[in-house]
Amino acid sequence: MYAAMASPVTFSARSSPSRPDIQGRKVSVRGARRASRAVAAASYPRRVRVRATVAAVDSPAISEGVAPFDTNRSCGEFEASISVTAATDDSRDAVIRFATDGTVHGALVLHWAVLRGEENSDWHLAPQAVALPQNSRPFGDNIATRSPLHGGVAEIRMPPSLWNENSPERISAVVGILVREGGQDGHSEDEWLHPVDGGPLRAPIVSAAEAAAPKGSKLADKLAKIEREGGMNNFRRYCLALEAIAPGGEAQPSDSSAAAVLYAHIKLAESRALPLYEGHNYQGKDMVHQAENLSTQTALRAASADRSESSRLYRRMLAQLPRGGGGGDDIRMGILNIFRENGIKEGHRPGIECSFLAQWHQKLHSCTTPDDVGICESYLNFLRGGGDWDGDFYGHLHYHAGLTREDLAQMKVGWKNESGIVGPACHLPFLIPAFEWFLGVLKTTHSGAQMDDALGHARWTMDDSLQWEMDDLLQNRDAYWVPGKIVELRRRLQHSWLGTEDRYLARDALMFDVALEEHFRRRVEGTDVDALSPGDAAELLKLCLQNGAVASSGPALCQASDLWARVIESAGEDCWNDVEWLKLALAALDSVKLSLEKEMDAFAAAVQAPAEVLGKAGRAADSYILNFGEECVRGHPMFVCSRLLQRLERAAREGSGKGPWTAVSVGVMNGIAQGAPLIAELASLQGASGASVVAEAAGAAGGVVLLSEGLDGLEDVPPGVTAVISRSDVDLLSHLALRARQSGALLACCSDEDVWKSVLDSVKAQGGSTVCVTLDASRGHVSFDAAADTETLASVGKPATSINTKVPARSIQAVSATEAWAIGPSGFVPGIVGGKSSSLALLSKIATEVAASTGVNVQVPPCVALPFGAFERVLAAEDNLTTRKALEVAVKKLEAAGNDRDATRLALAEARAAVEQLRLPGGLIAEVRETAVAASAHGIVAACDASNEPLWWPEVRRVWASKWNERAHTSRVRMGIPEADLRMAVLLMELVPAQYSFVLHSRNPLAASSSDCEMLGEVVVGLGETLVGNHPGASLRFTASTATGTSAEADISVHSLPSKLEAMMVVQGDEQSLICRSDSNGEDLEDFAGAGLYDSFTTKGAVATLAVDYSNEPLLWDPAFRSAMCHRLAQVAVALERAMGGPQDIEGSIVGDTIHLLQARPQQL
Repeated sequence: MYAAMASPVTFSARSSPSRPDIQGRKVSVRGARRASRAVAAASYPRRVRVRATVAAVDSPAISEGVAPFDTNRSCGEFEASISVTAATDDSRDAVIRFATDGTVHGALVLHWAVLRGEENSDWHLAPQAVALPQNSRPFGDNIATRSPLHGGVAEIRMPPSLWNENSPERISAVVGILVREGGQDGHSEDEWLHPVDGGPLRAPIVSAAEAAAPKGSKLADKLAKIEREGGMNNFRRYCLALEAIAPGGEAQPSDSSAAAVLYAHIKLAESRALPLYEGHNYQGKDMVHQAENLSTQTALRAASADRSESSRLYRRMLAQLPRGGGGGDDIRMGILNIFRENGIKEGHRPGIECSFLAQWHQKLHSCTTPDDVGICESYLNFLRGGGDWDGDFYGHLHYHAGLTREDLAQMKVGWKNESGIVGPACHLPFLIPAFEWFLGVLKTTHSGAQMDDALGHARWTMDDSLQWEMDDLLQNRDAYWVPGKIVELRRRLQHSWLGTEDRYLARDALMFDVALEEHFRRRVEGTDVDALSPGDAAELLKLCLQNGAVASSGPALCQASDLWARVIESAGEDCWNDVEWLKLALAALDSVKLSLEKEMDAFAAAVQAPAEVLGKAGRAADSYILNFGEECVRGHPMFVCSRLLQRLERAAREGSGKGPWTAVSVGVMNGIAQGAPLIAELASLQGASGASVVAEAAGAAGGVVLLSEGLDGLEDVPPGVTAVISRSDVDLLSHLALRARQSGALLACCSDEDVWKSVLDSVKAQGGSTVCVTLDASRGHVSFDAAADTETLASVGKPATSINTKVPARSIQAVSATEAWAIGPSGFVPGIVGGKSSSLALLSKIATEVAASTGVNVQVPPCVALPFGAFERVLAAEDNLTTRKALEVAVKKLEAAGNDRDATRLALAEARAAVEQLRLPGGLIAEVRETAVAASAHGIVAACDASNEPLWWPEVRRVWASKWNERAHTSRVRMGIPEADLRMAVLLMELVPAQYSFVLHSRNPLAASSSDCEMLGEVVVGLGETLVGNHPGASLRFTASTATGTSAEADISVHSLPSKLEAMMVVQGDEQSLICRSDSNGEDLEDFAGAGLYDSFTTKGAVATLAVDYSNEPLLWDPAFRSAMCHRLAQVAVALERAMGGPQDIEGSIVGDTIHLLQARPQQL
């Protein structure tokens, strides 16, 4: 039995950890296990690479990883490698294999045990059911086993009953360490060969699914549990982080969720939100070693060539870490030598008594941290000054290191140090040379991203020329040309670290790179952006984006960098007064802004969640935890782009004669709306509960002016809302835009953050008084004034709906009975199918006519419909009795929910879940296939595999289930449509591999009069969901004159260029790519456009969401291509209006020169 030890134990290469407790103390079995684990974790090697991976137990083949290890011997240092794998064989036994590379001579044994449970790190004796390697024997502590390596290999077999998830005492890993036993090669004691990270070799036994799943949440819970137990300091946190990133640990290289947890943990500690000086003490050499291990392993992750989210998080973590390394005992022995050589009292040794040095010495001896660098710098400032302890020491300490008197008083570490570091110090100027030397010792270990120190450590990673230029840069660090030079030199330095497998090279080069990036950030932050000319601001933004693209930016920002660089290259001398160039600049700025928001929002969200778990466990201040993600973003190198973007957007809008506001709907009062102000998200005001909130807010004003920062594009505008004012962009032809215009509400969006904030402040200052909103759509200007008088409002009209407007119940199209499971286009008639299918049938008939009149190749994709009544027949089938009863229960709950939004949502979710369990009835597939053959819908034919459930069946069920989504239910209640009257057909259509998609209104809804001869169109890259669903970013928006009944290219006016970050693209080479479109009888009613209420779905795997590279997109860079496309679309819109007898709302896609029409319905004017 071994004594339980409270602190880590370190053994020399020749010490034997197998001796009994010499003090004869009795310890528990748990204590013995801890001691055995401490033996195996003993760490003394210096430098060695780690490249270990572990295969999952149900991998089809063993994928070997390599874990190098080393040891120090009197004859010098040597390296070797051992592969550690876990896989299953044909019998489902887990096979754990330890194999050396043959470079270690002499007989080796594996000293090993097993771990049980997910979080338990106690070692346990292997159960009898485990098949041991030949000649294995108990170690003698009832915990470990020793197994010889035959031919350099030890193989352990474990039946499934011991490692599967249902086992009550599941074995989660095999752990061990290689030992050259005493008596060999002249050595009388055991020689332990440790991996570089100091821990044991580890072979986790996990399923492939478990191995691939993100471990962030699990890791956060584990670390939080340890924080709650108390006794934490950074040494222990570094050990836990190393354990997590070790082979088989919770933080594998590709797991960004685990990387976010480790970053948050280290960041919380380094910012002193978590305790730093609790728990047991440790020697400086232990901290040096673990800091070195963690910084180098983190650097390896950050240097990954894949530039993944995970690698970027490790880069941010590296910026928080000390460098580590150095002379091991130099800190502890260095301060002792200063005491002895300069006559300072030390323990019982007589000398000059100095309270500060005595207290600080205890900390340095027992718990050295990066704080010691700041303390030493401030102490030197005190020695160089006149002896003012408060001013020269504490003043300097707070200003330069961010440490307070109270912080030092909490550093109660070391032997008999109950007061912390409180001083005062004796003024001993003769100590200046000694502590200048000691500061260098501290910086060698603790400095990380301090630029001068980092350059000193990184010189060996650069050639002479680059070193010279770096020296010149630092000597002129405040010169005007430095930001541009930093970008240039960082690109050259990148070749040293990107993709390297040398962890020391990665650490030193990356820490200097982080320091350069931080200096760049500080220089830009110190710039008066508003004083820059637009041209200078544009160049500085280009530099900022290029600086981020070296390492800190993700794919979206890297593409945005390329786009903005090309925009700057295309600028003419008077570009800031060139309206056409400014359209390009505005689109590019919007793309940059959206890319920045996307990556920073993702970063904040990734680190905020673990920070809340870890911060609360470690008793961090609630205020710090609440803003943790936001503060991390503010410290990110790319945050400096935000002010430049605002400056440039204002300049571009002013130059093009545009204000910060975009008119989406001018409202029934032609740009004027009045009501009581309400600040809330529109999405929160849906349904009966939302209507109640609006009614209460309206009060005597009779209406509400809603200020909603966010919009998702699919909301309804509640009755009584006269205006919606938002910070979010809205596509003019999105579902929300259509509903706003239909309801008569004014809808305007603000592109300027400062203007938006001023609006909110102004409205709040009015204390809820009724406001009048005036929109000037032509100038992009909105004003908020005191309420207008009644006569003024009467002169421009009244709102379409008010709080007291009683909406009459709507009657919807009755359905006709049919026994068919599927029908082709020839059978698409009202009553059998909905408006989408009927429209497609008509479009198919007139496509040839439209093509002939326009000269444009117009096609309609082949399709088949599951008519009204198919859902009810499937539901009535005997096989679906359970589903039918579950749906009936959910509908009753829905009826009983009333205005309770939570209850309504729960009932709707239960209804959808029930419908999505419907079983496929016999005969349906065959009939769909037969109908598709007749309709020449070859893709649908190929998707009807009678031997398997077709890929489209789950999506058909989801379409039916969308009858019970919240926005559809809310709309039906508002329109007075009974639940039972709403019926749903499903349109199966071959998915067009769209290069571009469009929505056209043959009459511009924003024109002064609906009789004006002008059409409006919007175009996006890829499928149209990003347009009608109002995905972030702008579309290509254009108008065309139709006064002559045709349209010429000269009549095209482009109002905005596209900037949507992502496009939804059809995956090529899959003939079974289909879309299942909702087709209800309640969408296109008189005075009500219900498009988008019910959902459509593509078959699984048919569509991929990809980033759009606008730096090479013809819609931006080829005016002739853009003009020709808009001209063809305008011609089609005019021809369809003529052929269908009235203004049309048209959706479609473009592939090459072919226009595919997907839908046309009467436009709501």
